[in-house]
Amino acid sequence: MQQIQIGKTLDVEIVERQLAALWKETAGDHDADDEAVVLRARVANLLVFVTSEAMLNEVQQMLAELTAIHPSRVPLMLGDRNGADRDIEMFVTSYCQSDKRGAKRLCCEEVTLKAQGSFVAELPSAALPLLVPDLSTFLWWRDSIETSDKVFRDLLRASDRLVIDSAEFADPEKELVETHKLFEQQTSGTVGISDLNWARLTFWRALLADFYDVPTCRSWMDRIDHVRIEYVAPESQPTTVAPQALLIAGWLASRLGWSLPVDQRPGQNDETLSFKLSSKDRGSNPPMREGIGDREIQLELTRVEPGDRKPGRLVQVELRTDANEPGSFTVARSPDNLRLLTEARLGAKIQRGRVLPVRNRSAARLLSREMEILCNDRIYQEALAVAVTLINLSRSSY
Repeated sequence: MQQIQIGKTLDVEIVERQLAALWKETAGDHDADDEAVVLRARVANLLVFVTSEAMLNEVQQMLAELTAIHPSRVPLMLGDRNGADRDIEMFVTSYCQSDKRGAKRLCCEEVTLKAQGSFVAELPSAALPLLVPDLSTFLWWRDSIETSDKVFRDLLRASDRLVIDSAEFADPEKELVETHKLFEQQTSGTVGISDLNWARLTFWRALLADFYDVPTCRSWMDRIDHVRIEYVAPESQPTTVAPQALLIAGWLASRLGWSLPVDQRPGQNDETLSFKLSSKDRGSNPPMREGIGDREIQLELTRVEPGDRKPGRLVQVELRTDANEPGSFTVARSPDNLRLLTEARLGAKIQRGRVLPVRNRSAARLLSREMEILCNDRIYQEALAVAVTLINLSRSSY
């Protein structure tokens, strides 16, 4: 990695000249037909906004991994709103991938912009002219989600897709509500939204859905009347329900067609927040399975001790029926946190099913997957809508 600081004049032509000079310095004296020629590649623009030097260093360390998959022009903005006023500083950096012999082969570029105090508001006007035309633009926003924030709005208008991580939310309830607002605003028709925390739930959702593919389980699944979701509290707010728990509850309710009466008062104690949902016979073409009649489902969101688990993560999801002959279906994280385990209890029979390794994918891997998608995820949108309803109901009970 090589870095050059740009002077105080924020001129796009100067930046481009410095990037070209940096690239030539990186490439060395190779001819075009040289086997060791270095390629400068850009397949996307990636805008990144962070709020601290620690986050800036973290992103810079992961860019080498990310740009190996998606070579990009990366305007990386550090906006310290609470610091003393300090005008924008700019640096240009090249990232290169090497072959097995250590020779540089593929290079891409990062432009770092730092500002403090009132000058943070000027970051979009400095960063957006640096985007490469005719390439898709992704915005990885690592600050609080506030739809009224001008910096956020300006960057969002220039982007094709917004990437967030609800596991990082400082105020999970408020920011999930703000994220839901984005789908309701005009920009939601053109800007896709990705949540890296939703991507972490892929295996959980797949394993729960797999129960419906087992013929011996289907009649039991149609009688589910109790859902218990256990989670570790978020680090930022230890008494708040983790976004993963809210999203998996929203996914189950939206896929199974369960409605959430909005005139209820949720039950609450020190560890558990509970709601009542209802299932009605919906006729034809339900999302996962056709209902067999009206029934009430008890939903419990339960906080458990973290142990060695990461804050904000799911621990166990149990679907249970107590009608007629009891039965249950469980997906749980193993005690060593290395696997996801499934188990079905059908009356007196216990059927242990699939075991999948927990994929602790890096942020670079999660982000690279989202950079392959431009459209909105309708299922995430519907799950988030239910999660926000749960949040609003819980607030009304305070």
